[in-house]
Amino acid sequence: MQAVIISQEEIVRFSVVLFRTAGVMTFAPIFGSRAVPYQVRIVVALVAAIALYPSMPAVPLQVQSDLGFLAGVALGEVLCGMVLGLAASFIFAGLQLAGQIIAFQLGFSIVNLIDPQSDVETSVISFLQYYLGILFFLLINGHHWFFLAVSDSFSYLPVHGAVLHAPLVQEVIRLSSQVFIAGVQVAAPVIAVTVIADVVLALLGRAAPQIHVLIVGLPLKSLVGFAAMCISFYFLPRLLEKYYLQLHRDLFAMIQRMV
Repeated sequence: MQAVIISQEEIVRFSVVLFRTAGVMTFAPIFGSRAVPYQVRIVVALVAAIALYPSMPAVPLQVQSDLGFLAGVALGEVLCGMVLGLAASFIFAGLQLAGQIIAFQLGFSIVNLIDPQSDVETSVISFLQYYLGILFFLLINGHHWFFLAVSDSFSYLPVHGAVLHAPLVQEVIRLSSQVFIAGVQVAAPVIAVTVIADVVLALLGRAAPQIHVLIVGLPLKSLVGFAAMCISFYFLPRLLEKYYLQLHRDLFAMIQRMV
């Protein structure tokens, strides 16, 4: 039986793919959830690295055996993947923010549950908004984009090639603004309807003081808020499609910012 000889360069080449993929698993939606066991993440990262390994260009690597070089390579590749995963997590954080805003407007912010994704207390409507976003993301195979971005990064970023410079930091800061923008846009119908309901109740309280506005106000706001939220679900897929298409462009633009 002929012995299989694996060179040190091939080990480093596979490690590059593995570390970039593992970095994406840290912050990426679905993969980075605390509800997913670490054993599952490791298996998925290994399988993805084996699948993406042939796509890495066959360019010679400057392989050094010292521990400092290998640690620098590992840190740089994990950082590259973490930036890609972090860029994708902002949209879903915006959906959770929208749920918190809606719950506050409807008077449901007092009752919270433990979110298994992050181990923090969040409202039920945040659960609903977040999982609807995850569902639509899976329906369009958005989770494949992370692996495509890792595969595409090999054409732009050499080993240990990610650099934290001003354009990359500015791009991350710009993408972080999507948390607030997406949250307000998704919750905008409920915000508008509940604000109008508050104005109407205030005028009604001034015109007819014998009506107990505090007793009537909360059920009325909840009713019209739920109605606005149900109507907004009809337009939510189109809005999410817009966000996800922009996310697809941002993932590949982020790679070019790292050069």
